[in-house]
Amino acid sequence: MRVDFHVHSFFSDGKHEPETLVKYAKKLNLVIALTDHDTSRGIARVEGEVIPGQEVTTQFGHVVVLCNFPPNPPKDLSLLVDYSRDNSCIVFPSHPFDIFRDGIGEQVYKFKFNAIEIYNSKAPRGANAKADSVARTLSLPGLANSDAHVKESLGSAYNEVALEEFNVDEILEKLRKGEISPVPVGLTVTAKLKIAQWYIERKLGLEKDSRRTMREVQGN
Repeated sequence: MRVDFHVHSFFSDGKHEPETLVKYAKKLNLVIALTDHDTSRGIARVEGEVIPGQEVTTQFGHVVVLCNFPPNPPKDLSLLVDYSRDNSCIVFPSHPFDIFRDGIGEQVYKFKFNAIEIYNSKAPRGANAKADSVARTLSLPGLANSDAHVKESLGSAYNEVALEEFNVDEILEKLRKGEISPVPVGLTVTAKLKIAQWYIERKLGLEKDSRRTMREVQGN
């Protein structure tokens, strides 16, 4: 099974609705975690088809939490780690050494994480290399994730998990045990162009109108 543990929908700063992401991922034989920034609202739209999660904006930077239910985690990092442990969730720093996108940096040494994102398809090569080195130093599983904000980024990174059927509890347990193999692939030219296009649309505010229209049509 191929799993991407870090994906965004239009419920935070992604372009697409959750259903579109799931449909596109299935074409790639890919399972995804829906990890919108500080919200679990989109998970109900694809319940049973994604790993529930959030990318939490802590006081030090971004950290992903994955659970077998739509999480409602605290933003304080110490409390977030406790929340994850108490609820049998998984917690890992996303792009920890990407200084341009709120990586937690050296704080990675100060908290007990289950894994580290060692390859983020949008992070600089040096940031990924440092994350990989730290994961090895701390003897933590390394994850490769797309951090997709447009569907075309899906498949740019994923993790091999030795499971045949989709089961959130079993996937999280494999991750917890480190029984996972990260597969960095890289962004295609098409994905890079779509990312640039989405960046421009967001800067111009065009995405607000398109999201509002879609939600009105769908009654959300």
